[in-house]
Amino acid sequence: MADWTNPQQLVELAAFYEAEATAPSRFDDAQFIESVEKALWGTNCWSFVEAAFAIIAPACSRRPHLAKSLLRHPIGAMIAGGLEDPAEVTAQGVACATKNDHDVEPSEEGRSWLLNDWPKLSLIAQEVFHEIWNSHLEEDDLAAAKRRE
Repeated sequence: MADWTNPQQLVELAAFYEAEATAPSRFDDAQFIESVEKALWGTNCWSFVEAAFAIIAPACSRRPHLAKSLLRHPIGAMIAGGLEDPAEVTAQGVACATKNDHDVEPSEEGRSWLLNDWPKLSLIAQEVFHEIWNSHLEEDDLAAAKRRE
């Protein structure tokens, strides 16, 4: 189980979140997203979904305008993991906040965001789901066209 004391990328993100909390204006949005995305690591799809939600939730809480961009990470992994119904996306994030045995346990701030703010973003989550889904369809169509050439 990973927590905010290991692996190293979570330690670094926790330090970034702490520094950002004391001086938010010190970090622009690009630095914010870069710090969050550096903490993500490869694993199976559903473990990634959980870790991604734990990692991005504090960022989404602090900078709601970045949520749509950051949500691409867990939602893309949900699609890769076989989720086909965009109406189920929100429940997956809530489940990450409420389960007992975490791969990466959300911080209190992250858990609060997942339980209170995330459900309010269901339309945005479904929009992101459709964008990613359609992107995959377009990639499949291009690959099929190249095979026919």
